Amino acid sequence: MSETATIALSQSIWRRCSLVLWALLLLVAVFTVGDYGLSWDENFRFRDADSKLNYYQELLAGDSPKAPSSSYPGLFDVPLAIVHELMPDLGTRSQKGHVWSLCFGLLGLFSVWRLTAWIGGERAGFWALLFLATLPRYYGHMFFNPKDIPLAGTYAFGVWALVALFSRLPKPQWKWVVWVGVAAGLSMSTRIAGFLILVYFGGFVGLHLLSECFLKRLSWSELPRRMLYWGLRGALAGAIGFTILYVSWPALHSNPFGAAGASVEQVQNFSWEGLVLMDGFFWKAQDLPIYYLPFWIVVTTPAHLLILIAGGWLLTLFTFIRVLRQGGEEATLFFPRWIIVCAGLFPLVYIIWKDPVLYDGMRHILFIMPLLVALAAVTFEDSLRWCEGKQFRLLVSILQFVGLCAVAIVVLHMWALHPYQYVYFNVISGGLPAAYNQNETDYWGLSHKEAGEWLNQYIVEIDPDRDRVYRVHQRYSRWMLQEALDPTRFEMWQPREGADFFVSVTRFNLHDSYPEAKLLHVVEREGVPLCFIYSFQSDPLSAEK
Repeated sequence: MSETATIALSQSIWRRCSLVLWALLLLVAVFTVGDYGLSWDENFRFRDADSKLNYYQELLAGDSPKAPSSSYPGLFDVPLAIVHELMPDLGTRSQKGHVWSLCFGLLGLFSVWRLTAWIGGERAGFWALLFLATLPRYYGHMFFNPKDIPLAGTYAFGVWALVALFSRLPKPQWKWVVWVGVAAGLSMSTRIAGFLILVYFGGFVGLHLLSECFLKRLSWSELPRRMLYWGLRGALAGAIGFTILYVSWPALHSNPFGAAGASVEQVQNFSWEGLVLMDGFFWKAQDLPIYYLPFWIVVTTPAHLLILIAGGWLLTLFTFIRVLRQGGEEATLFFPRWIIVCAGLFPLVYIIWKDPVLYDGMRHILFIMPLLVALAAVTFEDSLRWCEGKQFRLLVSILQFVGLCAVAIVVLHMWALHPYQYVYFNVISGGLPAAYNQNETDYWGLSHKEAGEWLNQYIVEIDPDRDRVYRVHQRYSRWMLQEALDPTRFEMWQPREGADFFVSVTRFNLHDSYPEAKLLHVVEREGVPLCFIYSFQSDPLSAEK
């Protein structure tokens, strides 16, 4: 068999492995998406979605409604509101939202798979898909997060479009430019940070033109003509992107530039005066240490991925230096790899530099994690190819076996944490047990669903005759627990007085609010408490009926 045929066969085998992995992922997703509870922010997103939908309905009816001033575009919100209005009896709003969030999460998985395969071949694509699917923080969030997962999925899709375009220098076809524009529009329509796709487009075009001039493949006199060539393509990509954004974001309809600028300003100067638990201390959100985001990446990303990501950054730096020393002849060949490095690193550096208010661990930079995973897979592929070039066939098998073992260990933790994979901490940090009372765990409040289901069963056992309705007290957003409770047996009760039960997650140590309460049950994973259920009555049946 010829070398070309051998390579083609290998690519086909690895692609089939990826398809098998996809089938397994989809099967697991279908059977487990219903296990995830209502999260902290979903109710806010639902109300925002309804206001946007009402606006569009009035607009299509010929009225002149006032546009909602939401700082969030509507790509996630509006379709969800439409589906819920058309099919109100097909599950709850949160269940529909979880399926919709999962779709964006799968888009991120698909994009990382294909962009990595584009750069490193089908074997690299398989490892990228496997690594991202077993990244607990990404996997867990993609079943419920209405803010950060839509951006993560569309951002990865946009980077894939950029990789496809810059792989076809010096003169890519218009269809690749259109793809970048559509991807940028979709990304911006989830969060305004998706504008980075167009920023990268312009930045790498500039880098391409400069390298062409310095390598004397393009004379300085021809530079204006080439700038016009790329300017037209950039204008098309920008026009497509901002058209999609304009359609999906009502706030732009009355004042496009002002609304966009206000949204960026709000993101950068968001004011929240809460406390953030990190490394054993409660920090003011406005006074976090500069290492806040790097800290969360280091303690929540599996160790094998951290090693590969760090190696990828070093290899990219060495490659860049080598290209400069050799005169830059191969500069454009490395653009796809440099794009994923830039997409994964630039937002992190920018946020650290701007020092905005941060909280909730790594959720604000969750959208860069798929690109960091892509870099890890490319680095792993480089290692395998180096071994193959040195004829170290056994070492190639050993490395892949070690990779599978590392993934299997993480999968076991994910299984044990289900459906709270997003509270994963790696072995470097000591795992979830070491994070208890040291770092935020279930800050989204997903464990309220399990707590509510336990209370439903508990009341059936102690009061099978349905003698009364019980009052449940919480000190914060009550809708997360309320959705899981049987409405015929429970009502949410705001004051402490008169309540029968108290339910709380560990955030802000609110579970310690009432030392006199009797502990009934603890929702926990790996021996770590996530949600507490207390009774205010020594005997709930003896309370006033």
